[in-house]
Amino acid sequence: MNRGRSRVHLVTGGPTWEQRRAVPRDAPYTRSQQAARVPLRTVMGQLDAAVARRDWRAARAARSAAWAEVDKLVDHLTREERRELGEYGRRIVRGEARDRGRGPVSGA
Repeated sequence: MNRGRSRVHLVTGGPTWEQRRAVPRDAPYTRSQQAARVPLRTVMGQLDAAVARRDWRAARAARSAAWAEVDKLVDHLTREERRELGEYGRRIVRGEARDRGRGPVSGA
C-alpha cells in the first residue's frame, strides 16, 4: 500500500471537491470581455438581419466578418457564437438552395 498519498479527501467546512472544481456555467463576463465582445455582437446582429431579409450575399459577408471577430477572442468566451455561426451557415445554404428553386439541401 502506498502511504505517500491519502485516499481520503477531508473537507472541513469548506466547499466539496466537486464544488471547488466546478466551473460556473453562467459566469458573467468582465467589463473588458464585454467590451471586446461588442464588435462581435454588432456583426452578429447584421448577420441576423441579412438572413431575415434573405440577402444571402450580405449574410455570407457578415458571417465571414463574425468569424474574424470570433477568432480575435478566446475560445471559451465564444462557444455560443461559434455554434450560432455554424447554424447560420446551414441556414444560408438552405436559403440559397430554396431561392434557386432546388428545394432544401439534405444534410446541410
